[in-house]
Amino acid sequence: MTLDIKMLPMKIHYFIRFAGTGPLTSFLPVIARQKGVSEQTVGMIWTVLPFLSPVTKTSAGAIADCSKGHRAVFLGGIVVMLVALTGLYWTPDIPTHCFNATLIKPPGDFADLQNSTNSQKGSATSSSTTLDHLAKLHNGESGTSNTGGSVLSSYGENAASSNLSIELQEHELCSSLQGHIEYLSAGELAKRYEFWGLFACLLLQYCGHVVVITLQETVCFQMLGAAHHKYGQQRLWGTVGWGLSAMVSGALVDWYSKGLHKKDYWPAHVLTAAFLLTDLLVVGRLRFSVPDRKMTPAAIHGALWRPQVLLILASIVIIGSTCGMLWTFQFLLVEDVALLWDPDFPHLKLLLGLCQGVQCFLAEVPFFFMAGRIIQRFGHVNTLLMSLVGFALRLNLYSVITNPWWFLPADLLHGVSFGIAYPCLTSYASVVSPKGAAATVQGIFGAAFFGGTGLGALVGGRLFQDLGGRKAFLTVGVFSGVYALVFTATHALITRGRPGEPSNIDTTPVCEEGVQERRAEETLRKDEERLEEEELKNGMTEEEAEDKEMEKQ
Repeated sequence: MTLDIKMLPMKIHYFIRFAGTGPLTSFLPVIARQKGVSEQTVGMIWTVLPFLSPVTKTSAGAIADCSKGHRAVFLGGIVVMLVALTGLYWTPDIPTHCFNATLIKPPGDFADLQNSTNSQKGSATSSSTTLDHLAKLHNGESGTSNTGGSVLSSYGENAASSNLSIELQEHELCSSLQGHIEYLSAGELAKRYEFWGLFACLLLQYCGHVVVITLQETVCFQMLGAAHHKYGQQRLWGTVGWGLSAMVSGALVDWYSKGLHKKDYWPAHVLTAAFLLTDLLVVGRLRFSVPDRKMTPAAIHGALWRPQVLLILASIVIIGSTCGMLWTFQFLLVEDVALLWDPDFPHLKLLLGLCQGVQCFLAEVPFFFMAGRIIQRFGHVNTLLMSLVGFALRLNLYSVITNPWWFLPADLLHGVSFGIAYPCLTSYASVVSPKGAAATVQGIFGAAFFGGTGLGALVGGRLFQDLGGRKAFLTVGVFSGVYALVFTATHALITRGRPGEPSNIDTTPVCEEGVQERRAEETLRKDEERLEEEELKNGMTEEEAEDKEMEKQ
């Protein structure tokens, strides 16, 4: 296997760009909950973001195609991501309250204190308290409930005299006291400037994210030419960068947060800023060509308004909704399972980083590398069917896990689900796109995918709130399996109902025209490169080679 020097800058971009977003983007739902947003509101936010981003995504693609300003739009998306993710660190927390706290076991030093004194008697009593009173206890002050009773009847006085501390996050502190956090309602959140600052950062980073995705896939396929099946071999370097930065970031956050009552994500923000700034330099020096033919709405309509293409678009929405459920709530499920397994689980952020590492290195990278061969062997339709089955198995398996470390082997199914689905949909969009409309079609397919993630976040948030994490993932997993059967039956009906139309989308007239154009461009490019190599071997200058060619004519 030889290294393709021409595609090396694109590989570097993928590595640096995803290394820049890996430390933060997967942790954003967890960060939002830590800042005082409930699971249901997190689901609502991750619903609004994808539904707004398709407008941004399709508009950015159309602007790039019409103005031929692909590089400018590309760089603009990276800058927006950088500013939003950096600003997220300085958004203030939203107030929350802990109610009905009952000490089920003395945390940490309180247990030692109980064993070392004979003056202790009784047990913990139920009380209604706020985190302000628990904070006083945390700082060594005597805590009293808002009803005048003792917060910790057996331990409060001694805690005050001994100046003890409890190194727990706010939600973990409330969990250890067998209480529950009461978040502000949507109406109350709308009146808080802290919420709107958080939402603005999340919205901007998401819009920048989808713009960059649209342009990087367009540029990558443009540089690949007719070898679009090699897309996965470029994209896998993004997975490598994502996985490395996520694992390093998780360990650094755990280390940096020692002694603090909640996680501090400062190391993750530093990594994000450093990598994205470097990526601006890389993208600024990418060499790619832009087709001269202008985009026409009629050509796009003719390419997309066909039964098979519409079925694929609908399936992309379903796959996107499943990914939306996973991306928004998987880490929340892991956290909940870990705290149920052990209320003092000490390696939570490390486990989340390892989950990312398994998904990236052991699942995504191998399947990205093999995706082109899988698509060539089975076709886009069967590849999407395999991914639907993979998603169904993966979500159903998540729903029965009780030991949090079992999430690591379960994440291997990420390869047969997302690892083949994403290269398939981007390759499909490249194949069906008319000449001069590559960014627009990539934007449309991306809008279907990310719009689906919004639907998954909305439905998932409601299911997570009403049924709990395990049953929510079980429900979505069963739905994915049922849709796989519906997809198979519908495709068979379309193929049988239109006997004159080829069953494989790669052989339809529009696609064949696009493939022939790309092959012609690739052949011309190879001829030019071969001519340059011969000139160098013969020691001739460019002018001498031109003169010799004129003499032959």
